[in-house]
Amino acid sequence: MFFKQYIYGDTAVYYVETPIEGHEGKTTVGIAFYPKDVKVEPKKLCLDSLVQVAFTGDEALIDYTLGVTMRNHSSTALKVVRQVDFASGNLNTYLTDGEGNDFIHTLTYDKRTGVFTTYIKYENRTKKPRTLEHLSSFSMSGIAGEDGTTRGLKLHRMTSAWSRECRLRTDPFSHLGMEMSWARYGVKVEKWGQNGSMPNRGWFPFAAIEDEGRDITWAVMPEAPYSWQMEVYEEKETCALSGGLADYETGHWRKTIPAGGFFTTHCARITVKRGGLNAVCNALIHEQERRLAVPASENDMPVLYNEYCATWGSPTEEKITKQLAAVAPLGVKYFVIDCGWYKPLDKGWCNAIGDWNINPEYFPDMRRTVDAIKEKGMKAGIWFEFEVAGRDSELFTIEEALLKRDGALITSKNRRFLDLRKESVRRYLDRKVTDMLTQNGFEYIKIDYNDNIGIGCDGDDSLGEGGRQVTEESLAWLKRLSQAVPGLVIENCSSGGSRIEPLRMGLVSMCSFSDAHECPEIPLVAANVSRVVPARQSQIWAVIRKKEPDSRTIYSLCAAMLGRICLSGEINPRQKEKYAVIKEGLDFYSDVKDIVRNGDIRRIDCNVENYRAPVGRQIYVKDYFNRRLVVVHFLDCNEEVELPLEGYSVQRAYTDLAFSEDEAVLKIQGEAFHAGAFLLERAV
Repeated sequence: MFFKQYIYGDTAVYYVETPIEGHEGKTTVGIAFYPKDVKVEPKKLCLDSLVQVAFTGDEALIDYTLGVTMRNHSSTALKVVRQVDFASGNLNTYLTDGEGNDFIHTLTYDKRTGVFTTYIKYENRTKKPRTLEHLSSFSMSGIAGEDGTTRGLKLHRMTSAWSRECRLRTDPFSHLGMEMSWARYGVKVEKWGQNGSMPNRGWFPFAAIEDEGRDITWAVMPEAPYSWQMEVYEEKETCALSGGLADYETGHWRKTIPAGGFFTTHCARITVKRGGLNAVCNALIHEQERRLAVPASENDMPVLYNEYCATWGSPTEEKITKQLAAVAPLGVKYFVIDCGWYKPLDKGWCNAIGDWNINPEYFPDMRRTVDAIKEKGMKAGIWFEFEVAGRDSELFTIEEALLKRDGALITSKNRRFLDLRKESVRRYLDRKVTDMLTQNGFEYIKIDYNDNIGIGCDGDDSLGEGGRQVTEESLAWLKRLSQAVPGLVIENCSSGGSRIEPLRMGLVSMCSFSDAHECPEIPLVAANVSRVVPARQSQIWAVIRKKEPDSRTIYSLCAAMLGRICLSGEINPRQKEKYAVIKEGLDFYSDVKDIVRNGDIRRIDCNVENYRAPVGRQIYVKDYFNRRLVVVHFLDCNEEVELPLEGYSVQRAYTDLAFSEDEAVLKIQGEAFHAGAFLLERAV
């Protein structure tokens, strides 16, 4: 029987061949992860296949699974041919069914973060076409508590909706029905995901299973640019977590691989840590941060100004000129012209997208506007939603350029979707987007995307495969754009944060964390997103209003300090006191950027239940070496907060709240819809 154990940092990885119960003579090979100091008896690890695959015509190995899960079909009965541990750090496991269906399972370890990357490649050597209906990016099993069962385990996930992205949801396994039956019979599956082209609508692609009793947390974040799924699976003593591209039953995906062909999944990142949810999220964030390759202008996390919350989709050269004079003295480095620069006089910005003709009434000379921005020491940015066509555009009626499903155009209210697989469409975008950027000197693009194609579109094999192909072209176009405009800063926006999954985020500089522009729940959403998106990439609105009290300005800026500050709204230098409050906040932010970017989340303590009628407060704490950032927001709440200093002392504060400290405690007197940011340090 095949068995291997590898030690990577503080993690032990086990590969174990396991008999398939009820199928005499059949075995499979699974993978398990544990902290290396946990005593594990490999013979007692109950594993199923590390390659979860299903082909058309496969049998289910386990009864009562059809229609529930496509895991553990007959094609998962694989043997290890060999393992190769390359000097590059890749551990490749070569598996086969003996009939020409061959797989390579790749595992890579990042010793700086303790995060594993894994993916699977299928190679068809059967001399005939094979049709995949399921192939997960990852599957780890052998997850259990100290007693070998799932009693006491908890599942952490993140629900997402427009302006309420990445909210944490925690379910005990018992509440999910994930318990073995009295007769060890039957399968329990908790399966979730998202269909279509907005992968962070419904759920964010993340899961963590926590054994609180032993302080072990398994976590995974798969790349998921299109329809995706994740599953917690329990059958007898086997508990597994798997996921990746949505399968045929869930996402209408199947793909025929010709003889001699292959298919490779996207990657998934896995980590196992002590320290609970914060520890695994910190590791996954640092791993993402380490892989980022962004323009040099991004290195010091510059503040930006986006004019959207000032003009609400009606920008003009005259308005921009006035705003420049107000924001330039604040040290802003990017000035972004948002939607509406292209719309006809009698149309709204939302439905006029697609033709991308500069409106000469608004911008008689766009290059002149860009030059004015540059003269103030800022890079100029522009908004596009180039993957769709609005009802009021000519492009909306050009059927050969648009996606179809079962031969009919896919229409979501006022939007249709471009077929990026077509060379003619890509040439059109080169002309309308790339050429527009270069000819006018733009160095920043905000890419929005405000609807979803659903289960897929016409294409090879299946609707799901058609949608996957279009998404792959969308990702390829990002790379193409970066090459065409060197140094271009790209912002990923999709109704706020509906496309902030890890693969797309690895190709851009920043994301719009949410469309919660001026909502009181902004700090709550920002904190939630910070668990899964690096702070340097999470662009958070700080909308300023002329008539708002200073407390509201402080509240907004403190929320934006959880990531990248994006100023908007009405900034007026003649309001000297308010202007001074803004400058003080930006100066404080400059002093704590190292913590924001590189620190570890130590605490997110939020007792607000209803975001739209928020009562309560949030405490956010991040550490970086001997420096600590504490950001406290009081919503409809006046309670006093006491925070243990733990050897730290307050060096600086940005707040209008009363606070005090003694040797052990920082006390902050709460006041409804007020906030404070505090920089603490301790002697080394």
